[in-house]
Amino acid sequence: MIIISVLYYGKAVTTDMHKKFMKLTSLIAIILLSSAIAGQNMPAYAAYSNPPSFGSGKLLKYADGLTINGNTIDISKFSQQIPVPQILPIGKSSTITLKIFDNEGPATIKSVSLYMNMQGTDLSNIGDTSISYPMNHHLYLVDPHNLLGNVIAEYKIEQPFVYVTFHITPTGKMDLSNLVVSAMDDHRSATSSLIINAIQFS
Repeated sequence: MIIISVLYYGKAVTTDMHKKFMKLTSLIAIILLSSAIAGQNMPAYAAYSNPPSFGSGKLLKYADGLTINGNTIDISKFSQQIPVPQILPIGKSSTITLKIFDNEGPATIKSVSLYMNMQGTDLSNIGDTSISYPMNHHLYLVDPHNLLGNVIAEYKIEQPFVYVTFHITPTGKMDLSNLVVSAMDDHRSATSSLIINAIQFS
């Protein structure tokens, strides 16, 4: 069974609800990524017994949790560095797709976020530019440097996964940046993964 959502367009908002949502997702991402200090070979998981997964789940493992412009990347660990950074051309549409598994089913995934414009190895810094997608709601963008341009999100369920795709048309240059991806389910159990030197807008 395949379910495809309508498209959701990004817009910058500053409502109290958005601020609370961003603080929650950012805090969870920081807490989870801090575990990566112990080593890059740890699987990406959360405290709840059945958290979402980008490939390191207890029931199912896979090595294509992230796809950028058709290039698949293994993000099953808390922290990993890809051999070739992905270039998102300014003024052209690029896609970032996350493949997410949850033991209780793909419909349990409730929000997905991307954090970027961060350099270095300080895991407490998840950047000042982000895209948050509460499923079936409008996108929330934090884009103080006007880097992201037009953003559209969509998801589809292909059992046992949910695929979340962000269509981004960058409008500004972003130096080589780490990327943090995060997913949260209906138990507020979350998984995050850090990809070092992942993307660049040029």
